[in-house]
Amino acid sequence: MKFLISVILIVVAIAIIIGFGYDSHEDTFKLNKGQSLAIIPLLAALVMSCITFVCANTVGVKYSAFNGTSKETLNEGLHFKTPFDKIYEIDTTVQERSVKDVMVQTNDAQFLTMNINVKYQVTTKDAFKVYKGYKTLDTLNKNIIANYAQQALSEVCTQYNIIDILGDKRNEVLAKASELLKEKYANEGVTFKSLTVKDMDAGDEIEKAIKDEAVAKKEVETAEQRKQKAQKEAETKLIEAQGEAEANAAKSTQLTDQILKEKIIEKWNGVYPSVVGDTDGLILSDTILKSGE
Repeated sequence: MKFLISVILIVVAIAIIIGFGYDSHEDTFKLNKGQSLAIIPLLAALVMSCITFVCANTVGVKYSAFNGTSKETLNEGLHFKTPFDKIYEIDTTVQERSVKDVMVQTNDAQFLTMNINVKYQVTTKDAFKVYKGYKTLDTLNKNIIANYAQQALSEVCTQYNIIDILGDKRNEVLAKASELLKEKYANEGVTFKSLTVKDMDAGDEIEKAIKDEAVAKKEVETAEQRKQKAQKEAETKLIEAQGEAEANAAKSTQLTDQILKEKIIEKWNGVYPSVVGDTDGLILSDTILKSGE
């Protein structure tokens, strides 16, 4: 727009100068004061056509009718250019695209419909490639963002069955699709940010089968947990029994003459026995022996 305005002002100024500066009688070209003032808008137009300002969060891509698109991009701020250059601005903020009803097929010939969300960004160094290929982000959105996302998901989903994708392999599928999409976008000068699946629909029949399988799996896990618990309790009881048996065996082997004497003393009825022999020996009479029986 700036370029068009500049061209119009230049043409008007030149027309004024030529129309009013030429003296046909003397066949000369002179400028009076009014005509001189006509040069001012001409100069202003030239200055405007040589200056451009790139807005924040955008990058400028320069196109020349003589040299084509320049690989050197312009950062935000004021820049000088030739009057014949046109500057196209590309948004460098993170863009988000929601895509509904993305249909893919699994390796067990089942169809799955997804609603997805893709985030991407055009960086300063890749703005040239994006402009050269698509001119605007709107065209980029229409041509590759959704299409590449569907291609990546379709390619990965053919490696899994429907149960796995909707079950414990969902994150794995999403990670593989994200890596593939990252490569596809990079080839177009686009930086991949994230891929999110908001919803998956495989039909009522498939979803019921998945729920039934989940319930059966949970029952198996519960039964296995009970089995492990019973085995643990049995092992604990066996260990306790073995420990008690070993303790009793150790206790039996430790019985000494002193313990036997203590047992006899425990059963003493309080009557002192008759003593036979000297003080070096101790012989219990039949009275004590009988009372201890």
